[in-house]
Amino acid sequence: MIDFSKEAEKYREEFLMLLEQWIGIASVYDEDSINDIMPFGEEVHSALQWFLNLGKSHGFHTKDVDGYAAHIEYGTGEEYVYAFGHCDVVPGGEGWSGNPFKLLKHGDKLIGRGVIDDKGPLLAAYLALKLLKDNNILPNRRIRVVAGGNEESGFSCIRHYFQKEPRPTYGFTPDAKFPVINGEMGGAIININNINGAFENEKFTMIGGQVHNTIPDYVKITGLNIEEQSEEFRKFLENQDLGFEYLENENLKAGFKLIGKGGHSSKPEKANNPIEKAFKLIKDMLKEKGIVELEKLFSGDNIDGKLFGLNKSGKCGVLKIVPTIIHIEKGLINLNLSVRYPECYTAEEIIKAIEDYFLCHGLNSYNFSLSADKKPSYVDENSPLVKKLYNIYVKHTGDTINKVRVTSAGTYASEMENSVIFGGEFPDGSSGNAHMANEFGSEAAFIKSIGMYAEALYELCKL
Repeated sequence: MIDFSKEAEKYREEFLMLLEQWIGIASVYDEDSINDIMPFGEEVHSALQWFLNLGKSHGFHTKDVDGYAAHIEYGTGEEYVYAFGHCDVVPGGEGWSGNPFKLLKHGDKLIGRGVIDDKGPLLAAYLALKLLKDNNILPNRRIRVVAGGNEESGFSCIRHYFQKEPRPTYGFTPDAKFPVINGEMGGAIININNINGAFENEKFTMIGGQVHNTIPDYVKITGLNIEEQSEEFRKFLENQDLGFEYLENENLKAGFKLIGKGGHSSKPEKANNPIEKAFKLIKDMLKEKGIVELEKLFSGDNIDGKLFGLNKSGKCGVLKIVPTIIHIEKGLINLNLSVRYPECYTAEEIIKAIEDYFLCHGLNSYNFSLSADKKPSYVDENSPLVKKLYNIYVKHTGDTINKVRVTSAGTYASEMENSVIFGGEFPDGSSGNAHMANEFGSEAAFIKSIGMYAEALYELCKL
């Protein structure tokens, strides 16, 4: 058998060239440019077409599945092995050291939106497939490397794909971390809004967040008179590790940004959520009961849902409730909650528990809706799939300390069947900042991934 690690080194320059091209496509969901052939907008469509053209240029069989996803296929047989990643990205946002959609290289570090989530890992999986083809290794199952276009904003891409295409015998998604993640929480988006309970202070506004699975860096607040409490305000900023910027005229009353630290909603402990902190700030300044309750429920002390009776642990961990989008204007509240939940709950049970709490505490003017739901998944760590991938990881890295585990993140693995997460971040911290400014990955780690993915695709075809 060939030395997959040695062969992977031959693809270093090609990987860098292709990653630069793909990062240059700002493939963010764009509602304004959606049409029948571009269900997620123009830029996501461009990223999918780039992927298809790449496969065609190397002689692979390719298919565009209605603009929702695109696959590149190699091999023969009636069964399938999948590496399913995504080419859509979250918005660039602020705080970058350069253009988020222009690949920057500083030594081993590669920086750009999508570098690690998920264009870099998916490109490594594609070059792993090319490695097999270039070495005339013809698998007896069909291997598909698939790019979805809607992972960051709803998962309709992979659901549509599997309405049209066969499911895998075995598969993985290169969209989290090594060594192997064999279980993941479900992910739901719960929307809360009040329908007739305007505040006394209708000049107050609070706006923050763009993407349901991303904690924002800041919120904008206007109409809150805190000038005479400026010393208290400064102490609050210091105690909560927050920054602020005036919106105009260096006047707090005119409005300001409350600046925290954004991040992925599956890892709220790594962020400093400005929505949560803003609720703390305004609790004593607006006396409406709804604001007081929102502070109690969503200011960071109830992440596990204990006040709703939802803090039961499952195989995939403990529930997490994180506010990610807030819009308060003219007395009306619209709040989005990103909810990660273990297999011992359903999204319907969670939303009912929250609704029941509100009703029991006299908060009768709120509506609740579920705008998205991805079920939890779990594959036994002693299954042939998990054991095979873990052994490949150990072979290529020598790392026996990091073990198979579960995650609060949500990936395509839960939609694929017989599939788990395999990379693309290594546990050494060489890649990170997904959904944050200066998202980065390690060049050396990506090249190592190519060899690991090539061996994984080869071995899963024999399993």
